[in-house]
Amino acid sequence: MAFDYGSIDLGLKNPFKTEGKVTAIRGGVQAMAGLALLISAAATVKDDAGAGWILMAFGLVMLATGITVITGGTYAILRYFVGRNHPTSLAPNFSRSEKSTAREEAATVAYNAKQLEEMLIGRKNATFSEPQGFLARLLHTLMPKLLFMPYPVRNFAQRIFGAWTSTLVALVAYGLVAFVSLAGFAGAAGELLFPVYSVLLMVYLLLIWRRAGKPINREAERNIEALGGGALSRTITQALILPVLAGLLASWILNRSEITPAELDAFMAQIPNLNPGFYIAAVLLLGAAASALALVLLRQRLAATDPVAEVSELRENWQESVHPNEIFINLDNLVMANRRYKEVPNRVYRELDPQLQEQTDGKGGFRGEMIQEVQPRVKTMDLGETFAKARLAALLGGNLLSMIALAFTVMLAYQSVDIYNFIASPASGSLQQIVDSEQIITLLGLCMSALHILLVGFLLKSFGQLLSNAAHLHYAEIQFESLLVYFKCEGTFTESRISTGTGIHDSTRSENTLVRSSITPWVVVSRIVSTTFASTGMKNLEHPRHILEMHRDDQELQNIKEDVVGFLKDRESIASITSSRDLGNASQIHQLNQQTRAIPTQQGLDQDGEQAGYLRREEEISLPEPEKDK
Repeated sequence: MAFDYGSIDLGLKNPFKTEGKVTAIRGGVQAMAGLALLISAAATVKDDAGAGWILMAFGLVMLATGITVITGGTYAILRYFVGRNHPTSLAPNFSRSEKSTAREEAATVAYNAKQLEEMLIGRKNATFSEPQGFLARLLHTLMPKLLFMPYPVRNFAQRIFGAWTSTLVALVAYGLVAFVSLAGFAGAAGELLFPVYSVLLMVYLLLIWRRAGKPINREAERNIEALGGGALSRTITQALILPVLAGLLASWILNRSEITPAELDAFMAQIPNLNPGFYIAAVLLLGAAASALALVLLRQRLAATDPVAEVSELRENWQESVHPNEIFINLDNLVMANRRYKEVPNRVYRELDPQLQEQTDGKGGFRGEMIQEVQPRVKTMDLGETFAKARLAALLGGNLLSMIALAFTVMLAYQSVDIYNFIASPASGSLQQIVDSEQIITLLGLCMSALHILLVGFLLKSFGQLLSNAAHLHYAEIQFESLLVYFKCEGTFTESRISTGTGIHDSTRSENTLVRSSITPWVVVSRIVSTTFASTGMKNLEHPRHILEMHRDDQELQNIKEDVVGFLKDRESIASITSSRDLGNASQIHQLNQQTRAIPTQQGLDQDGEQAGYLRREEEISLPEPEKDK
């Protein structure tokens, strides 16, 4: 949404300053390493063009990536632009002063007006959706409070749990493969292919944890990712069938090529060992360390949750002399407007559109309803010192692993130069001569060293990204507190006339149409706690905002009632003169009337006498007989 400047600060501060500083330092180190490679390439290219271009390619990629990281980290440190329209509304906002903002944020709202009404009336929270899939249900059974976490936190926890589940299943499948291969079920080639299965397990585990460390995207902030158990059965089935098929296929190839298993075993013995067991153990150790930090953060966050769904409710009947429209006008323009936070217009999720059904003889009915939210204010999240230390440790640990991976990238650049120099060396001959001679062992050794460096860097980068994303997730969460009000009013009204100042000698009187209304209001008030996940850049708070807690607020409900009832009791039903000039004119007319009555004419006296005699005769007729004789 667009930035709307206001001189009144809403209290939203940049939550990414610490993370931005650490990230910028890492980007600076990476850019310097890339620049160093470029300098080395410039010094090498004159003597060895191929090696120079290899170093230049690595240097350019590292320099560009480092500049990107520096830009992202610096971006996070710069001023955090927060306008009067932040954060995102809960539902489409129909406030007349926020029409342009409402159009821009329409795609990021989390609810609609009907859902908010159901949540308030039904005392339920639609945010907490049911987990999808067997593994997701298992995780939520082990950690019941996880259901009440924001979607990104739940999704991140499910990813780590899914990674561990896949890891354990892969290890079980590896054990089944070992049983099938080494027990002879896969044929004579089964035992020879067993090291290949170890390499496949290593690659599979590396990819699993690389995928678990991916950043949470925007879609994951809107819903819960599914985590089913279908992959488990497929993995186990493949672990039993694939080794048998691979062994039979390898045996058939050996038979057709006339290569004996002993010859194949001797050839594979000359290839440098990849040591997949080392990487499998490293994955398990780093996964355990990263998961422990993530678990500490999650447990501290779970301890702070309070998933109540309560509201304060008012249902009464009022009999007042007031036009129904006045009720809604007062509620919208006075009662709710007086509850604005720092003079920011309230979020209108259902417009107040009173409907009057007029009938005959001045009678009819009326109804109207509205849903408004007072401008959310920032709610400080104090999760304790342990949480702060664990979050900082995850941030520093993730960036440290990434910088170590950067060192291995530099080593890979120079190892690539060594491979190029060996192949391009005149003493080695052509590539075909290298393959046909004993030099192939040396080349394989160089390539294996480069592969080791690549795998170690990939491993460290994966877990560094995992820890950095865990820290970023908890830096990004911002909670807000606001008042959500639902008002519904129905009733009937009747009209009658009232006249005042109608004495015999009065010349000024007031005639008024009095509307008597039977009002049945239904007011529901809840003090809600909502959360959103911020980011840096132009769309820093344009994320869905979800309701986590709904608390009773009896005091605010009582204040709303007193304001409305006070207005109804203070209404004037009879029109009067308030202008000083009108009062002077009426006084002059009154004085003129007094003077006129003070000088009666003879005809007026005769008429008064006749009227008095008539009244006495009527009084005598109405008296009983004994009193007449007297």
